[in-house]
Amino acid sequence: MPSIFTFGLNESVPASHSIPTKELYNLVGHNTGNLAFHYAINRLIGSVPRTASWSSSPEFVNSLGEIGIMPCANQLGPHMNMGGMANAFKQFNAKFLAIGLGAQGGVGHNDIPELPEGTLAWLDALVAHAPSNHPNITVRGDYTLRVLEHYGFGDKAVSLGCPSLFINKSADHGVKLQQRYKAKISKVAIAAGHPNWNALSALEASLVRMMEDTNGMYIVQATDEAVALSRNDFDLVSPEYITKTKNYLKLNLTDDQFIQWIRKYFISFYNIPAWMEYLRRFDFIVGARIHGVMLAIQAGVPGLCIAHDSRIRELCEKCKIPYVMANDVKEGITLQDLPHLTEFDGIAFDQNRAAIAEEYRKFFENNGLPLRQGNILL
Repeated sequence: MPSIFTFGLNESVPASHSIPTKELYNLVGHNTGNLAFHYAINRLIGSVPRTASWSSSPEFVNSLGEIGIMPCANQLGPHMNMGGMANAFKQFNAKFLAIGLGAQGGVGHNDIPELPEGTLAWLDALVAHAPSNHPNITVRGDYTLRVLEHYGFGDKAVSLGCPSLFINKSADHGVKLQQRYKAKISKVAIAAGHPNWNALSALEASLVRMMEDTNGMYIVQATDEAVALSRNDFDLVSPEYITKTKNYLKLNLTDDQFIQWIRKYFISFYNIPAWMEYLRRFDFIVGARIHGVMLAIQAGVPGLCIAHDSRIRELCEKCKIPYVMANDVKEGITLQDLPHLTEFDGIAFDQNRAAIAEEYRKFFENNGLPLRQGNILL
């Protein structure tokens, strides 16, 4: 077996309680959901390799191993230029596997985003570092695969969804989970959105009312100021952000009342097993964060994702995660709406997972990293 390393983040942040919020936010890559992605990849490969951040020197990266596993996000779009990474790859000796690459597009799946020249150069460098003649990129869904096909990289990638689909190893997990989807919903947690998503304000506010009515929680993944609020670091948060968040959630509270409200409901996590254990307290998780919902489903808790762009939609479609388009519920939803909005077929979910699991086995084996028995499904 070749030696491997992670080119990205660590899967958790030990002693997060002792780390200043700004540093902690950098350690999770500006979204705590990134930890779920990294944790899931490590469960697939059956180890927790040494890690080099994207800002590491080429000398350090070259010292770590023969194959780098690069967890990705929505790097494909006009919003991000990967030219700096393209230059770094010129100095890397290792081969690379990119996992979970996504394209940032609109709500539909018909538009092809314009990729900067630097990003195209990075894709060239990435496929040039493939460990074999087989594809060395997995993408989040079929939309991203079409984007890569448009730019001539379609034969270098396979559409495999998100590795977090396999945190729970039970082959009949979907069938078991379907029974939970039929149960009464008494306690709801929210996979919190982003206060800049103004078009989702009425919807997010309705989720908050649902959370309040069921003594739930508001689980934040981003922004840096939201994370600071969840950690009781109010000194790091501007008055403007407080006002923006109150308006986004449509809370008619004074600043003092809002601070107490935040202390009651806001929470964030820096360890995936702890996050999933906490989610078991709830009957349902709903919100616009795919990994917040995915972790609930993997923990055996029903969830519904609010899809507001292509990256969320294609992940839900590929992984058969229940979702609703944000525009269809933009005026808000109630607790009573959840069962009607949620379609979950446990048998189809399990069959889809088994098919994708086989594709993951082929992907890693073709690139010289055969997965051990039981790393994906038992």
